[in-house]
Amino acid sequence: MPSYEDDTRKVQTAVTGRPGSDQPVFLPFDHDDFDGFMQGRSRDDFYCGALLGGCGKKLTAKRYLHKKCHFAHRPPVHCRRARTGEDSADHLYIGQTLRRWLQQQGHRDAGIAYLDLGSGPGGAVEVRFGQGRRLIRVQLSRVAVPAWEADRARLSDTHTHVQWAYGPHSGLGHVEAEASGHAVRFTCRTESGSRVVYVGTQTPDRTVEWTTLGSCRLTDEGIVTSRTTGAAALHAIAPAVAFLLAPGSVAFTVTAEGTVPDGPTRLLYEADVQPTGSVVVRARISLPRAATPPLRHRLHVLYGTPLLQPSTHPSAEPAWFIRADGFTSLPAPTDARWPDLRPVPAPVRAPLRQQEAEAFTVGIAKVGGEYGHLTPQEYSKLSKSQQRRYWQKVKQRRQADQKAQAASGRPHARSETDPPWTRPGVSKEDVVKAVRDALVSAARRQVCVGWHTLAEAAGLRPADFSDWARTSILVSIDQASGPEGILLSSLVVSSGNAPVPYFDAILGRVGRPSGLRPIELGQVRKTEQARVFAAYAHPSDLTHGRDAKLGP
Repeated sequence: MPSYEDDTRKVQTAVTGRPGSDQPVFLPFDHDDFDGFMQGRSRDDFYCGALLGGCGKKLTAKRYLHKKCHFAHRPPVHCRRARTGEDSADHLYIGQTLRRWLQQQGHRDAGIAYLDLGSGPGGAVEVRFGQGRRLIRVQLSRVAVPAWEADRARLSDTHTHVQWAYGPHSGLGHVEAEASGHAVRFTCRTESGSRVVYVGTQTPDRTVEWTTLGSCRLTDEGIVTSRTTGAAALHAIAPAVAFLLAPGSVAFTVTAEGTVPDGPTRLLYEADVQPTGSVVVRARISLPRAATPPLRHRLHVLYGTPLLQPSTHPSAEPAWFIRADGFTSLPAPTDARWPDLRPVPAPVRAPLRQQEAEAFTVGIAKVGGEYGHLTPQEYSKLSKSQQRRYWQKVKQRRQADQKAQAASGRPHARSETDPPWTRPGVSKEDVVKAVRDALVSAARRQVCVGWHTLAEAAGLRPADFSDWARTSILVSIDQASGPEGILLSSLVVSSGNAPVPYFDAILGRVGRPSGLRPIELGQVRKTEQARVFAAYAHPSDLTHGRDAKLGP
């Protein structure tokens, strides 16, 4: 049986409490710091943690005079942990520091995941907050650019906002800085016998200005350091006096159709607000522009930890001002917890006139032939036998198209997943209209959107749309504007500032220059976004921007 001295694994990091813990400790190298480190701890407190890629067994802290102090496995040793140096627990330090920082910002619901990207836990740290709709991802391990772009697309489809940050060994930070003007970086340093987390801003010339996370601010765009905080961002940060409201305790109904800008990234909604156990008051609620606008006929609950602040807007009414990250819409128009809130009645679709229903029924026999696809409303009017016949006609038409393409020798242009308008009750015209309306709504809110929002607007799921279908829909929308028109497709993003992978194909099909490099695509997309935002900007937004440029 080997002795402790035979164990050549110089382990510098461990976790405390249990093998699956995410609470890291770093054993100082010097024996003078050893006693201070051990104060309040016992020799049974340390584990070769699972989140370190370790075996889960207990470790012993070893004090030496003439070599580095380190942790040692208790024999017998059967551990395959790959990384044991002073930086081997940095992913845990970053995750815990982000959790504490977000709690100080009022986000007590932050959840952390440590991803294994092939070389053990810690390839990336993901922190979700705001009921999981917002995400900060710190990429620590090296990944290929195509895999990175795929991850950006996947995460943007399931979150309202994703901020990417990069570790000291990730070259993707250089790509991000060149495409977006800056990138957020993380690193850890050994100070006073512990590992201290630093966050920095990298510019395209690859210089990084470092600071602690406590010196940073959280905005709608994510972590903002002193280098990236401009006057506009500082204006949008909460004032000095603010009161935290209990999560899930405040409900509201919207009382007016219009909105007022609240800085460059937020909108103000007039609302009736009722905290649990209190009375209804009139208030203004500040929500991110990227959030789906609350409907007047629904009852909504603010999630996260909203802030009650003094109003900084000229109007004295209403006196209450609440800043929140988002809301959840309740399925019922009333709730016993907020008995005094009464939304306006939901709009009722006018019933089909009798003669229209009869005319539709007469034409049913020809459905699937020259009549093409039916809308969901039309399809719901069919009997079960008519629905079966309609579906048979759709399949026959698709098979005929495929045979004709095969006979002509042209490859089948579609992906393996059929577009959603080949299903009963779904027409391409309706999908294109729904997606266009969602893009126009985003343009008016001056935000970009992902396919989770566009698919929901069409009553479908993002998985229902292959890249071929997404391209076809966006081409149909942009072609209607003409060769020189604005491109609403420029508002569709995979994540952050990255264009969708098929944006170049859209440019080519609408008659624009295509075959561009990624950096050129990013520049084209930003130009087209500016044109779209200008076309749909609210007059007050234009005045605000003009005043900001003129200055005092």
